[in-house]
Amino acid sequence: MRTLYTWTNSLNALFWGRVVRSTALGAESLSAFRVVFGLFLLITHTPFNWIASAPQALFNPPALSLANLFDGFPGRTFFIALDAASLLSLACLAMGIRARTATIVYLLAAIIGQSFQYSFGKIDHPILLYALLGCMTFSGWGQHLAVLPDQKTKRDSTIRSLSLLSVLICFAMFTAGFEKALHWVDFDLATNGFISWFRLGYYVYDRQFLLSHLVNYCPPLLLESFDYAAVALELSPLFFLLHSRKGWRVWLLIVCTFHLVNTLLLNIAFIENTMVYLAFIDFTGLYHKLRSRVSVFAIKRVVVGGFMAVVLAKGVFIFGTVSPLAFFTFEQLKMFWLCTGLLIWAGAITVIARSIPFIWVGQSGAIAADRTTQTGR
Repeated sequence: MRTLYTWTNSLNALFWGRVVRSTALGAESLSAFRVVFGLFLLITHTPFNWIASAPQALFNPPALSLANLFDGFPGRTFFIALDAASLLSLACLAMGIRARTATIVYLLAAIIGQSFQYSFGKIDHPILLYALLGCMTFSGWGQHLAVLPDQKTKRDSTIRSLSLLSVLICFAMFTAGFEKALHWVDFDLATNGFISWFRLGYYVYDRQFLLSHLVNYCPPLLLESFDYAAVALELSPLFFLLHSRKGWRVWLLIVCTFHLVNTLLLNIAFIENTMVYLAFIDFTGLYHKLRSRVSVFAIKRVVVGGFMAVVLAKGVFIFGTVSPLAFFTFEQLKMFWLCTGLLIWAGAITVIARSIPFIWVGQSGAIAADRTTQTGR
């Protein structure tokens, strides 16, 4: 029994040691990423107050949902308070005003809001975004580049936060890939998983933008290769993660390219996942640039004013009596969203690709990770 325990403990230490070596970064990098991430959420966050106007007959939450604590959709005041809490917490997160508390508040508000949004019967896929927020809660990303920095605690650890997030990504991808492998890997050109998704979106949901029409001219062999490529991509991240830091970033580059292709062909953007993948990129250089510029009082006022302008514009969008979206057609909004997704995915691909050749042990986060692994602390 002791031998089994020793072997299991050694295997566990080896596993997490390799994960740490592939993902470790310093708190300065995560602080710069927090600013980018907070601004991204400020711009892309979708309000929940529209749910209050939905007919109560549509209230049908899943079995495991916070919405089951209610008999129906709450009133408009409830969702306005939820949106106000979300907006305020995002502003605090971006500017570094007690970022840990702001992260927790936004995460709780988003979970509550999504619980009611999923009560219509359709469940989306932002789970990795919420996993990122949960892991970053005790990462120490609010200790730098902050108006009111978080106090450092014994629970703060960038190493553990990024390690846990990477394993959660691998688990999420594996669950999706395993399900596809059972049905898509059949070596039968007469059946195709990719084309079934395409036809549903193209003919039922009118996803007929960008290059989607070209799928109709693809030969069966190429379409079959899409199935196997998707399965291989979603089942493989753990191997890349355990291989090396460079291997993990290569997989991140591949998966971002995969999302870019999905945006072009299937018109499915999933742009929130860009932030999940970019969390593993070293933003220490950006941290030093922001710190040197924000140290100038005049520039600091401009930065804070810029953030407040974004918050004010978002508030007008959320709480205004007339939505700016009312002046655009659905096709225009969809095309704008897809083009935005293309730009964001292209930007993520560029950032990750540039990071791959410049991975060296001298980075502060990697040194700390290696020392921690070697000493076993």
